Amino acid sequence: MERLTVLLALMALDAGGAETHAVSLAQQLKKRGVHVIIASHGGRLTAELEKSGIDHFALPLDSKSPSSLIRSAMGLSGIVKKFGVDIIHAHARIPAWVSQWVTYYTGCPYITTSHGIYSTSWGMGFLTTWGRRIIAVSEDVKEHLIKNFKVDAGKISVIPNGIDMEKFNPGVDSSQVAQDLGIGPEDYRIVYVSRLMGARGEIALRLIEALPEVQKEFSSAKLIVVGEGDKYEDIKAMAEKYNDSVKDRKVILTGARLDTPRLMNLADVAVGVGRVALEAMATEKPVIIAGEAGFTGILTPENFEPAMEHNFSGRGSDKKTEASVLAKAIKRLLANPEECRKLGEFGRRAVSSYFSIEAMTDRIIEVYHKVLEEVKHETH
Repeated sequence: MERLTVLLALMALDAGGAETHAVSLAQQLKKRGVHVIIASHGGRLTAELEKSGIDHFALPLDSKSPSSLIRSAMGLSGIVKKFGVDIIHAHARIPAWVSQWVTYYTGCPYITTSHGIYSTSWGMGFLTTWGRRIIAVSEDVKEHLIKNFKVDAGKISVIPNGIDMEKFNPGVDSSQVAQDLGIGPEDYRIVYVSRLMGARGEIALRLIEALPEVQKEFSSAKLIVVGEGDKYEDIKAMAEKYNDSVKDRKVILTGARLDTPRLMNLADVAVGVGRVALEAMATEKPVIIAGEAGFTGILTPENFEPAMEHNFSGRGSDKKTEASVLAKAIKRLLANPEECRKLGEFGRRAVSSYFSIEAMTDRIIEVYHKVLEEVKHETH
């Protein structure tokens, strides 16, 4: 079999769920002998690609201005021709829209991954194309595509984003990070990792609001917020106000970081959604699913399947993420270390069974070959 050449197209490569997944996927594809190339606007994660010897090409795939779209289409077309790309795999709407035009020009087929529930507004609808096949990261994303974008169900494969179990494991040493952040062994650690943008940033504000109630019973509790975004300054202002009021550094903001495994291993309790929840589970941490779409609460064997169906997003819950429910869930976990241990062990087993990057990559490669077989039959 000839060597497969795959081009992954993303908006950018800053720390985020889709971006982290794409880098892990690229690394796994390379291990399997695939020639993998990435194109994006760039960002912090390009350093990971350099370490792995994966080529990255900078294109304005994060912009929908006409000039950027033209530059991106010309750039991707050039990459396809130069390297003999077999298939383009787009991971966001702008890269998918550009890939459509590259397919028209070069004949190279493209597929997309839908990483979440996309807006159906007219402006974004104009920029929404799906390719020959679509990967949905969860069952509710698949239903959204069928219902709201009229996508043929037969073209959709549900393949969750995979987690590197070696990278995210409970044996990662976090001692230096704890020292750098001023966290002592006596401190209870609540870790929230997210893009601090819009409603996701609001969750960090609710966590700060929950902290006084938590500290009534766990006075040494500290909240570590990891990420950046348009809500960062609001979060920073609230954190400083709270820290001043208690005359201690109880809320710690790290900004955007790439050492997520070490930060996650600090946690006594992890709060997050989507990929962050899976990364916490892989490191044997008890997880609270708290998102802008809803509040699932403590992830347990009993609610695991419905949470998985909604990509651990909080969708499907009738509860809102508010300070009171966050405080209650955090206190329950901090008061029950044995329950935390059991939940952590369950979480790692579940991620290993359902979400390992190796298994997900195998399934994605199957989709690539299905598309290439379809193209081959059409041209003969």
